Amino acid sequence: MNDLLYKGHFKGLDIAFTYAVTTHAVNEAVVRHDCDPAAAHVLGRAMTAATLAAATLPEGRRVNACWKYQGALKTIVADAGQDGSVRALISPSQLSDFDDARDALYGELGDLQVVVTNNGAIQNSGTTPVSLHDAVNDLAYHYCISDQIETGMSVMIGFSADPENPIALCQGWMIQALPNTDLERFDRVRRQMDDNGFRELLSHESASEAYFEQLANALIGDEAGYEGIHMDACPAPRFQCACSREKMAAVLRSIPIPDRMTIVKRAEPVGISCQFCNERYELSIDECVVAWNQKPE
Repeated sequence: MNDLLYKGHFKGLDIAFTYAVTTHAVNEAVVRHDCDPAAAHVLGRAMTAATLAAATLPEGRRVNACWKYQGALKTIVADAGQDGSVRALISPSQLSDFDDARDALYGELGDLQVVVTNNGAIQNSGTTPVSLHDAVNDLAYHYCISDQIETGMSVMIGFSADPENPIALCQGWMIQALPNTDLERFDRVRRQMDDNGFRELLSHESASEAYFEQLANALIGDEAGYEGIHMDACPAPRFQCACSREKMAAVLRSIPIPDRMTIVKRAEPVGISCQFCNERYELSIDECVVAWNQKPE
């Protein structure tokens, strides 16, 4: 199944939705960060949640979500655009020793910061506590509390034995209440996301042309007033990092002057790796000097 992204609403119910298959995008992030299965599970679901949220934004907007926990898991960052591009990182990338101990993995306290940008300029931001011990549910909770938009999310991820393609399937749904939504009905639909039948269906790939409709019907159930689906295709999710040699100049300028002098004396190239994609850049001393002499934009 190719990666894809849909958004729309359930007619007659005033409930908006986004649906994403992110298997290939997540696979690239997991391989680049050399994640073990536990970290891959956490990172892939967080990436998909951010992709679902970004699909609802106007053109040119991006959402950057940063989860900070105080257990063995320290940080997840997912940056997704309305154009389908997404990148992410997790620290640490090896978590299997804590896979069965959620308290040890997440800790007791933490927070989630969500920033929306428009062509690089911050449009709005908000921070909420993370207490649900699940990155997807913590992001949904953020929208309920910070943006005051009732939200539900469900993301499923499965694995294969192929080390080059460890992600067999990753897909998810997000629903949000529109202004005239019956909130009791919305909550019933949201609870369906935890239903075993819906989760079982979401956990398996299908070549059936009716697969999307099967998922939607499992989610909606027999809600009165449901009149069908209005749906638009969005740009397909893809792993894409915004790093470049030029952008590494900003990192070089953060190096203190005494350390710059040491670098020049060594006369060796400076290696810098992008945290999002693990791409490594080696800059010559001449390139470093040029960067240090540039004024920050």
